[in-house]
Amino acid sequence: MISRSQALTEAVPDAASPASDQAQRALFAASVCALLVVDFGVVLGAFILGYLLRFVITADVVSALPFENYVRTGVVVGLVSMALLALQGLADLERGRSWPTRLRAITSAISTGTVIAMVFAFDGDLRLSRLWLGLGWSLAILGLVAWLTIAPAIYFTLRRYLVTRPRAIVVGANAVGIDIARELSKTFDVLGYVDNGTDVEGLDRPLLAAIAELESIVRARAVDEIIVALPEDRREQVARVIERGFGREVDVKIVPEVGEHLPRRLEIGRFGSRPYIGYAPVARVTWIKRAVDICLSLTAVLLLAPVLIAIAIAVKLSSPGPVIYRQLRVGKDGKTFEMLKFRSMCVGAEGMMEMLRDRNEATGPLFKIKRDPRITPVGRLLRRLSFDELPQLGNVIRGEMSLVGPRPPLPAEVKKYEEWQLGRLQARPGMTGLWQVSGRSEVPFNDMVRLDLHYVRNWSFGLDLEIMLRTIPAVVVNRGAY
Repeated sequence: MISRSQALTEAVPDAASPASDQAQRALFAASVCALLVVDFGVVLGAFILGYLLRFVITADVVSALPFENYVRTGVVVGLVSMALLALQGLADLERGRSWPTRLRAITSAISTGTVIAMVFAFDGDLRLSRLWLGLGWSLAILGLVAWLTIAPAIYFTLRRYLVTRPRAIVVGANAVGIDIARELSKTFDVLGYVDNGTDVEGLDRPLLAAIAELESIVRARAVDEIIVALPEDRREQVARVIERGFGREVDVKIVPEVGEHLPRRLEIGRFGSRPYIGYAPVARVTWIKRAVDICLSLTAVLLLAPVLIAIAIAVKLSSPGPVIYRQLRVGKDGKTFEMLKFRSMCVGAEGMMEMLRDRNEATGPLFKIKRDPRITPVGRLLRRLSFDELPQLGNVIRGEMSLVGPRPPLPAEVKKYEEWQLGRLQARPGMTGLWQVSGRSEVPFNDMVRLDLHYVRNWSFGLDLEIMLRTIPAVVVNRGAY
């Protein structure tokens, strides 16, 4: 327990210096220059590698123009791309860019640079290899995507060691404030809490002062960031202090009470004379998602046709019953459909569920048993490899499911949902999703719903791609698959 006297004692000014603005500016300028140079080097290197792949490895150097002509063309593409990336803000590592935004900017810059280089080449009567241009273009995009993915991590690591971290205090010694302080500790020096409580327990940092002394504590501790985590009915006193100012440059951030429900994409503005936060409860899904679903599903069916036939034969020979198991599931907006799976259980397995109810190992309305006696030997192997899910590619092609999305629940499970859990039905269900790549059956039901709601509110093509890439190691590791 922290007493009022302890709090005031700990509020004594210390000699620690604030974040060095000069060092921060110097590091930022150096990072911009270094980033642009590496951008240029990656693009030029990609077109040189394209030359090696097109002519040297294929031993077709005789038909090629002099190597210097290709290098000059690569230099033009590199310079144009470097300039366009800088103009689109990708040289500013302080401001994070989403994966789709980065990809669009990179593709646009490389494409524009390639077109300009081709214009110069044709004007000089140079007939460059089209295959080389295609290889260079592709490799440049892949190289920049990789480089601009790791560059922010390198920058923030250097900043952590070379620049004094900004100092922050959290106004609100409550559960939300404690969580925020823990999250901010990675990038800020979180000094402690400011609150009026005299018997606050479980704090991981000191209670610095009362709210009335916020102005003095900001000056004394050279605070750079104030995070207000108080409930709405306790913010009036903080508002009065903020209106007076602090006599030094400081940023104030207020955590909204509906913060847990807010998606990442927000609209901040004014409506009449009042500020507001606007957002869509369900992210707008573009046609790209459906197009990718159809293309990848059809491709997968064609490539996996021998595997699908082999599995069908194994299921048929291993136990009596149909090869494909059809189960009624709840899809987008509560519409039901028949989900397809390779049969992994004995016939009549659903009728045995009540007999096994006391062995249920899942939380909420889910029913899962790690060593379910109803599963056949072949079915156990299929579940471990997630091959029993492959027929759902047919559901994806028919538009009942997507490759990525929340798992479709049973109608009996939906009847037991609490109102907030129904939000996961606002998206088309998927073969894989955040739940599957986070541990599947090992994830508690409420956490599964929260992951699904996060997906529904923050969908993007980049998020889908990330989940699909994470699905591969999740299947290989077999974590939570039973």
